[in-house]
Amino acid sequence: MGYLTTFTIHNDGIHLILKDCDEFCRNLYDTAVAGKVADFGHGCFGNLVKVQHTRHADDSTLYVHMGNTVMEMNALSPNTMSTMRRNPEFFRDMLNYTQNEARDLKRRFAEETERVKAEKRANR
Repeated sequence: MGYLTTFTIHNDGIHLILKDCDEFCRNLYDTAVAGKVADFGHGCFGNLVKVQHTRHADDSTLYVHMGNTVMEMNALSPNTMSTMRRNPEFFRDMLNYTQNEARDLKRRFAEETERVKAEKRANR
């Protein structure tokens, strides 16, 4: 198993990538190798890319996009714990959003599973 790095690109500056693709790719590479949470700019866009902590493929985590940011939700991560301590209101909002999405996904999964079962029964 390898390592994974998650990047979020702010699309309002995405056109700048084409102005210097080599520099942009070098920044992607350098931040992934560094393995730390970071932002980097490109051209005149100061924080075009949000880089998440590089983690081993066995180290599962959730990422929540909400508002104009992305945040990991991982109970064992110092980065998540730091956000929890620094901005508890924001963290609570992210946590509630995560819980609501999980609830809705469970409901939709149950509905879809039942639909597939009914379809199979009808096709017998």
